[in-house]
Amino acid sequence: MANRPMTNIEKVHHIMSYSRYGALAQIFVMDALHKWTDIISNATAAQVGNGFVDGDAWIGVAREIQSTLKADLVTDDPELEEDETPFGEIHLG
Repeated sequence: MANRPMTNIEKVHHIMSYSRYGALAQIFVMDALHKWTDIISNATAAQVGNGFVDGDAWIGVAREIQSTLKADLVTDDPELEEDETPFGEIHLG
């Protein structure tokens, strides 16, 4: 079997899943996303443009990621009962 470099998605998954620091790595990555998107969103195109990526596009993607981070996203979980959290607590609501 031949080796190849990991894709960016694979790298981020690896960082968040296999850190010796456990879930702290996930917190670090999410914190970095929040902070960096805030910095870029408040910059001007001239400040963040680098000749490879247009500054307006860089700001646009930062704002899109910010919106996603702030959204209440859900996923279907066939193993989760309607009245349970992902950690197994029961809602008696």
